Amino acid sequence: MQISLKKKTGEQDGYLLWTLVAIELFMSFSFLGYIHIEPISITFVYIPILVAGCLLGPKEAALVGTVFGLASMWKATAFYVGAGDAIFSPFMSGRPVESFLLSVGSRMAFGFIIGFLYLIAKRTKYPLIGIVLVSTVGRTIHAFCVYAFMGLLFPEAGFGIANTWDDLLRADYLPMAAATDFVVILCYMLGKTAYVKKLKYHLHMVDHGNALISYRRRWLMVLGGLVFLSSISVAMYFTDRITRVILQHGVNLTEEISYDIMHLQIQFLFGMIALAVLLIIVITIYQKNSLYLYYEAKLDGLTGLLSRQQFFQEAERLLEGLPFEKGEKTAYFIMIDVDLFKKINDQYGHPAGDKVLVEIAAGLKKAFGKKGLTGRLGGDEFAVFIHHFMTEKELKELLTRLKEDISRIDVLETAVTCSVGVIPIGERCTADEMYHRADVLLYEAKRKGRDQFVFEERP
Repeated sequence: MQISLKKKTGEQDGYLLWTLVAIELFMSFSFLGYIHIEPISITFVYIPILVAGCLLGPKEAALVGTVFGLASMWKATAFYVGAGDAIFSPFMSGRPVESFLLSVGSRMAFGFIIGFLYLIAKRTKYPLIGIVLVSTVGRTIHAFCVYAFMGLLFPEAGFGIANTWDDLLRADYLPMAAATDFVVILCYMLGKTAYVKKLKYHLHMVDHGNALISYRRRWLMVLGGLVFLSSISVAMYFTDRITRVILQHGVNLTEEISYDIMHLQIQFLFGMIALAVLLIIVITIYQKNSLYLYYEAKLDGLTGLLSRQQFFQEAERLLEGLPFEKGEKTAYFIMIDVDLFKKINDQYGHPAGDKVLVEIAAGLKKAFGKKGLTGRLGGDEFAVFIHHFMTEKELKELLTRLKEDISRIDVLETAVTCSVGVIPIGERCTADEMYHRADVLLYEAKRKGRDQFVFEERP
């Protein structure tokens, strides 16, 4: 299991990316990320962009920056904003393309630049020092991008690159830089811990471990839908109460006031949705991690595949739900046995034999991980239950690639091969019956000279 840990953890960065997107959105519509500095608004909502650039990369940081820009653009689209902020709104400025580029394009460019700088910093001899330097100037780079776009797109506003110095001279610059450095370094160090790496691996096993760990995504979608509808309901109620209070006090609601109330309602809605998304992500990670730990106790300790008992239990469960319809595609049960495995153990020792078993298990996960159950039944005997319907031709292609992977296993000068028996499942039967039928074909493959697979004719 440890062999594939480093290969798999990088695939689960999507959880971190969407967490940062939700945090960015929540900060954009709350006091956690917004301060006003005349004549324009400066925020420290850029911190999630820095974290994305440091932990993920330029493209991911640019995506979070885009969310920041869209949120800023929406906040500027109201009658109560100052004149300096109005140029960030395509509706208020009268120049939609320029405003969109200013609000969104500048933040996207900032994310990409900061991600690229972190990439360089992490490749230096002292990455922590480089990360601190990039984080320290992050706010200045953000101000530079915004002012550069302002000078290019709205020169009549009287702002340009030179105004970046205004940000550097502010009294809160050093405290904010110190806080930013602390947050980014803390996130970077947490990402390097063994706990986080194992957590990513557990998430991978649940997401890509097929029927090994069944996770009910439908319930998660239903939960997300209910949260979204609930957020809309609360936001509408909030706006309705505000309107009633204003009218109760005899204030006449003009079109502009009504629009601004609606505008705030949507901001409130976005903030609630972002908070709900964060909660769902945390619940999802917790559930998947707990699910993996529950099943880990039932896995084969050497290979990480299902143990014999758990494999047959899961196979029986899946058999009950298979639609056994006539057609070109069907499910399959496969038995795999390492040829001359005793010779490998006797000649090179049990560590070499264990290495062969682990690498064959990795090959089975690669070939069938998303299509069925994989298990080690004992010794050098493996089984696969493919519940993802496919044609015999498609299965033969997978088995051919599996043979090629196994042939590349290095055990000094000994070639590693496997014999395979395959039965198509065309009628209802037990997992034990499938096992015995496939086992007969497995030994037929050995009698024919090993290193081949034998199929049973479909009933």
